[in-house]
Amino acid sequence: MKRKSATLVYGILFGVFIGATAIEGVKLHGVTKASSSFVSDESAADPYEGLVGTVEGTTADMLVPGYWLVGAEDEVLFTGDEIEDFNDNNPAYVEYRPEGSFSNRKLYMYDLPEKIDGDVVASLMAPELIDELRENGPLYADGKEVGEDYFDEIRSNMGLDCLQEQVIPFYGICVVRSDGRTLPCDDFIAADPEEMYFDELISSEFMPGIPVVILAESRDGEWFFAINGSYCGWVHKDTVALCDDKTMWYEASHPEQFLMVTGSEIILERNARNSQASGLILPMGTKIKLISDGDDGEYDRMAWGCYRAEVPCRGDDGKLYWERVLIPVSKDVCAGYPEMTSKAVLEQAFKFQGKIYGYGGTLSSNDCSGFVRQVYACFGFELPRNAKAIARTYDLGSIDCTKMTTAKKLSVLKEMLPGSLVFMEGHIMMYLGTKEGIPYVISSCATCIEPGHDTSDIVEAYGVFVSGMNLRRANGNTWLEDMNYILWREY
Repeated sequence: MKRKSATLVYGILFGVFIGATAIEGVKLHGVTKASSSFVSDESAADPYEGLVGTVEGTTADMLVPGYWLVGAEDEVLFTGDEIEDFNDNNPAYVEYRPEGSFSNRKLYMYDLPEKIDGDVVASLMAPELIDELRENGPLYADGKEVGEDYFDEIRSNMGLDCLQEQVIPFYGICVVRSDGRTLPCDDFIAADPEEMYFDELISSEFMPGIPVVILAESRDGEWFFAINGSYCGWVHKDTVALCDDKTMWYEASHPEQFLMVTGSEIILERNARNSQASGLILPMGTKIKLISDGDDGEYDRMAWGCYRAEVPCRGDDGKLYWERVLIPVSKDVCAGYPEMTSKAVLEQAFKFQGKIYGYGGTLSSNDCSGFVRQVYACFGFELPRNAKAIARTYDLGSIDCTKMTTAKKLSVLKEMLPGSLVFMEGHIMMYLGTKEGIPYVISSCATCIEPGHDTSDIVEAYGVFVSGMNLRRANGNTWLEDMNYILWREY
């Protein structure tokens, strides 16, 4: 499939916004380069007039992409062909360990056999998670302590004894955003009855329009167990529409003509028919199938000023069908993939600024890897679910910098392009630039320790924010000191 270039609409939507930002950046910051090649040098007035909070060490003028883009606006991180090559060279897979084996095997989602051994599916379901949860008890479900029989019921609902010796996979398309679970259960499970963010049963978010492979159904008939790219999880059946065959599945999830959602999310127009697509929320990185013609009578109004499109829906029989919708050109969307420049990447990333942290995609938001995946998805990247897996991906330019001195790490960062990625154990971030010897990043972060504070002064940030890498960790090290992967192909 040939990659579609960005249209004039995208240029207008992004160009006007960035142009205004750049003009303001020149007024406020000037164009003199600082210690990093791409960072404004002059101090600026607070563009938010003291009304926006920032982490210690970050000033309000740093909260706009233009601050970090002086001289880097047109720098390309990856070309369209390079992104396609990346996806071809790094296909999504899940791992399992056959009984009696000492090593893992891989199942590639886009290249599955017609039948899969039932023992393999059982291994992917990982029923041993229940035993691990019990061993870490006591545990609480929605704040109430649970007993032994609680997990016995969940294990029964997994239907392990119902698996056939040979499982025939089914192919489906997600129709709404939903949470993937490690067990078929909606309860919020935690070791602390007051925990609000980290649900022990979260696997990964299931996004609208993405393809999944269904391997099993729960005993109560309410859940599917499915492969979702590089993860497996249980998802509610009514969030997935079944395809007739693998060809239909692939074509449904890889339309040749499409809109890319480039806002943090968009909401489809409500219509008088109150159809499934009415008021549908589509997050950043969602592909929307474009159609080039059609009878405007199908939309209950004229298509003036709108894209004609189709979105996947689930019929009463559980199967996939398409609803035609109109997407106003005023929505934050792009026809095809935009070019992956530093400017475009930071523009996308900063649209999440201030959003709540969402572990594994909960709260309709993102953790650190979800933030990166959604931003990079706008340009066509299909990244793994796990932050470390992203950080170790050679085709992204992964460099293990664990043994580098802090000074060497800093010298490398100063040469990197804004929008590149860096990683420390448990946290992946997007690099912005270096100011007065401090590298800055934007990331979705749960907790941190501000510069100069004791390691006991942990801040429950739980949001997406700009920060210096002089933030500290519980071990007393700064983020820069603990950084162990740099993703930069030019190094």
